[in-house]
Amino acid sequence: MSKAKIKLLAAKAMMFGRVYMSSAADFLLYMLGVPAAKPAPPGGNSIVYLGGNLPPRIARIVKWHKKQEAFYSILVCHREGFKSKYSNPSFDRVILFRNAWHLRRVLRSLGPVRLIHAFGPKSFYPAVAGKAVRTPFIYDMQDVLVVYYGLEPSIRWYRHELPHERYILSRADGIVSHSLEFQEAYRRYGLSKPPNLFFPLCCDDDVFEKKQGSFNPAEFHVVYVGEVAGSFRDSRQFATIQFHHIAESFARQGIHLHLYPAPGTFRADVDEYRQLSQSNRFLHVHEPVHQSQLARELSSYDFGLIPFFFRDTMHSWEKFKYSTSLKLFNFVEAGIPVIVSRDIVFQSWIVERYGMGLSIEKTDIDRMRKLISGIRYDELLKNIEGNRKYIALSNHIDRLVSFYSGMPSGI
Repeated sequence: MSKAKIKLLAAKAMMFGRVYMSSAADFLLYMLGVPAAKPAPPGGNSIVYLGGNLPPRIARIVKWHKKQEAFYSILVCHREGFKSKYSNPSFDRVILFRNAWHLRRVLRSLGPVRLIHAFGPKSFYPAVAGKAVRTPFIYDMQDVLVVYYGLEPSIRWYRHELPHERYILSRADGIVSHSLEFQEAYRRYGLSKPPNLFFPLCCDDDVFEKKQGSFNPAEFHVVYVGEVAGSFRDSRQFATIQFHHIAESFARQGIHLHLYPAPGTFRADVDEYRQLSQSNRFLHVHEPVHQSQLARELSSYDFGLIPFFFRDTMHSWEKFKYSTSLKLFNFVEAGIPVIVSRDIVFQSWIVERYGMGLSIEKTDIDRMRKLISGIRYDELLKNIEGNRKYIALSNHIDRLVSFYSGMPSGI
């Protein structure tokens, strides 16, 4: 077993150890009725955003919702899953819980609120909350696990997670989904869908940029932002974010590849690419950037890359067909064209529909320079500036606000 794999297992063991060791004390405090947080402000106009791992889309939609109406926003997130680079000042209060019993204490302490907007991808903590309160409950879906491998996955932690996912989908008063995966999830679980809103990931108008500098087809730079995985990871799960072949292929073609690992990416994964960059002058590994600064950072590159190919993985075709990722919208915010796998059907459709880049097959990676030499780059830039308003939060946030208003009254 490699040193990186040992470090990964040790880090996971330490995290689970902290959760389990703190649970006994919080169980006792829960039984004794000891509060864990200040009550929500009176008046019942508070919305709680709750989950185990904070994705960047939550803070973005809270910010834009507050442009529509006044309310008090409370983020309740597991301390191991909170990433400050995914947060912003639109949260009036941030509460970080340490285990399921601590979460129950927090929710009981908050008292009546207008709504809980729980978020995935993992469903365990939203399920704990759903069982603990009677408050109107929306589930915000991302990376729906049953869509990856079906009802009988070979990966153990998926099997453990599926009952929580199924419960929360049956418990939710409403579903907000940034992709059409939720339709497939309800079909596979055999559940009846509650009221639902297809609310795609959108661009944040506040960070729109124009591409910096001119495009030089003789030496151009491609950027990827998001999770990366080292070679020691199980390729059944992580092949789409293992960049070794792409880095080698781009180097042979004289194309610069820039990686911005997502906040929270395991250090050993990043270190492997930093080591590779010492012998590959076309590979560059950067530090994570806060969402508010990311568009400006990305605008200096020539293309954004989303290289997720179906044949590399055990994931279902439905996962590829319906999925979306925020990186697509980050690239559009930055004003740079997108190179996207044709296998991720919905995302490539957005790129082609608005003329914001080009869709590719996996075999195109090895002839990327030739493909790029034939494009009309200035036309892509013009399309991005003219069309990104159609996929901007300013143009869609009222749909989410209206969906909230259709939920049951808070208790």
